[in-house]
Amino acid sequence: MTPVFASASIYWDLPVLLVVFSLVYSATRHDRWDRILREALGWGLRVGGFLLVVGVALYVASSYPDYWPYLLGAAVVLTAAYMGVSALLGRKHAADDPNSAAK
Repeated sequence: MTPVFASASIYWDLPVLLVVFSLVYSATRHDRWDRILREALGWGLRVGGFLLVVGVALYVASSYPDYWPYLLGAAVVLTAAYMGVSALLGRKHAADDPNSAAK
């Protein structure tokens, strides 16, 4: 009989890879350690959240194969809602401001 986590042992390196990936990407964009760590934390949370959502979606789709049309519909509705909210509450960048060159 195999241990419960024996099949999941390939995923033990994922947190280390996520930290290294986030730090390296952030270091290519910033020079100061405070900004590197802030950017790395943001990237780590975004990528980790994405992987978590994909993992949950795959688990639910494989556990309940008869419900995939409903899951797909829910995914489309949630994606459209997210995009709508992001468009309404999107951040303004300095490049979007026509008077930013004068400052």
